[in-house]
Amino acid sequence: MSDNTNNDTEELPPLTWRSWMVLVMFVLATALVIYPLRIPVPIPVGRARKKSPETPCSRAEAPDQKRRQFLRWRVVRIHMDMKLAPWVAILILLASTTIKFKNEVVHGFVGSEGIQPYAIVILIFALAYICISLDQSGLLSYIAMHVTKKWGRNGRLLLICFYLLSTIMAVLTSNDVVVLVLTPIICIFSDVTGVDAEPFLIAMFVSANTASMALYIGNPTNIIASQANGIAFLQYSAWMVLPFLGAVVAGGAVLYVECLSKIPRRIEIDLQIQPRSMLVRPRQAIFGASMLALCLIALSVSSFFHVAVWIVTLPFGGAMMVVDALVDLYLTHGGQTIETPTLVAPAPAVAPAVAPAVAPVSEAVPTPAAAPLSPSPDALTSNLDDKRASVLSDTADEKQGARHDLTLCVEKQDGSLPQHSTSEQTSTAKEPAAGGKVYMLKKKTASILNVLTRRLPTVVAVVSRLPYNIVPFSIGMFILVESLSEQGWTPRLSWLLKRMCPSVAPAVFIVGIVTSLACNIMNNLPMTIIFTRALKHQIFGQVSASTRKGALFALIIGSNLGANFTLVGSLAGLMFQGIARQKKRNIGYLRFLRWCLPILPVQLAVACAILTAEVIIMK
Repeated sequence: MSDNTNNDTEELPPLTWRSWMVLVMFVLATALVIYPLRIPVPIPVGRARKKSPETPCSRAEAPDQKRRQFLRWRVVRIHMDMKLAPWVAILILLASTTIKFKNEVVHGFVGSEGIQPYAIVILIFALAYICISLDQSGLLSYIAMHVTKKWGRNGRLLLICFYLLSTIMAVLTSNDVVVLVLTPIICIFSDVTGVDAEPFLIAMFVSANTASMALYIGNPTNIIASQANGIAFLQYSAWMVLPFLGAVVAGGAVLYVECLSKIPRRIEIDLQIQPRSMLVRPRQAIFGASMLALCLIALSVSSFFHVAVWIVTLPFGGAMMVVDALVDLYLTHGGQTIETPTLVAPAPAVAPAVAPAVAPVSEAVPTPAAAPLSPSPDALTSNLDDKRASVLSDTADEKQGARHDLTLCVEKQDGSLPQHSTSEQTSTAKEPAAGGKVYMLKKKTASILNVLTRRLPTVVAVVSRLPYNIVPFSIGMFILVESLSEQGWTPRLSWLLKRMCPSVAPAVFIVGIVTSLACNIMNNLPMTIIFTRALKHQIFGQVSASTRKGALFALIIGSNLGANFTLVGSLAGLMFQGIARQKKRNIGYLRFLRWCLPILPVQLAVACAILTAEVIIMK
């Protein structure tokens, strides 16, 4: 036993200052992803044309001192968040020669050991366009409102219906789409009926994260782990369907017991809901559902021919975009506008819900104040402008406190008094020329966007909702994880997992528990990347094939269920909190933890037990 331990230790590369530097940058980047910062940076905005008698310099100088000029500064806040934090860390590592561009950066983007970051991004965007376009047609909202109308008077039955509905929607689409569609609908239902929305929101979120493990395409973490280990679409589904069903049933049972005292048996609904009005484009809804079904069938068939998954999904996403564009051009031909339905009929005096600013959910789920589901071209433009105006008005006080003029006294070198009239004329003559180019560029850009918004409203709305943040975030984290591997940290994690996983049962339960907890420390996407690399390392490859398989699928279970513990466990959790806050439902970290603390252990135990039985029986 000691000889094996010594041999494993000899295989580990030594740690250097570069190793610790990479680890520190990775930890800082992960922390900034979960808790973003705004860093104030002063930038010059021009020179003052004359002295201001209120500045400290002018009050202090004597009458016979030379006249001075003043630089005006403005404070701009840089958002160090998921888009920027990983790349700042990479730049620091490159500048300090900790990593090399040809090694870590290139390999992190192109991929290595079966992981292809660019292929994962293409797959996510192709599927996201199909799902968001399907939502933009109104089909998902129609189904949700139909469920609310049919079973909305029985509170406990409605809780079960929302749980099952979000489960089915997450299996066919993704947890992000479910959060975007159902969160505003649940909040609107609560505003109208006066029922507490929190149990319904928690049920929706828990079921969406649980159901995302069912299919290969349900979560980016599933794609990363499966692609790296060469798992096909059908093979993935065959292994994960039973753990998924067990986790869904276990989570639903615990949640139902938790909510018994919080949901009334009878709910009075005074609102005449019209689900049919939610279906904006019936034909596009049918086409979108058909495209999604055909895409799933093609993915299943491609498993027998070993075709890359992104190659299968990309044509379906492109075809969906082409059809949306053709329909938009046909409907807006000759200056026509697309009719927009209302969510509900004229209702009693109920305070309308606030449209979320986190994502363009108002385009998918209207408010009770007859907001459109798929806005007309002019309405879409005004909505975008209103959103910008609301963001500006919400942060007006903050910007007034952040922006201030800093005066720097700059003496003229020749000691002569500045000619104010001449300088004013010169600056006045020069500024329009410089500003005119910028103005013309902005005007042309706005004109192009206006034409696109007017002629292609659906395409613009769908494209504006694509998860762009995941591109710099995922690519940056791939590069950082590649750096961790090159500097000796991934082999050490692999060695530790090997010592902790001697057989199938310990491997499944330990990896499942560790990864689900690690999601809430570093988010599930970077956690999956680093643990996938560790499980593929040659050190962990010394364990049996059944132990490796059990650990791999336990990683997938942990990456999905880990989001059911705290809001920072996944990107969907951060998005869910933001939308709920915009809807005046402040579900904080501790409150969310109190809800999910009884749920996660039961779900994790049931899913891991079923997976262990599968691996042992199929061994």
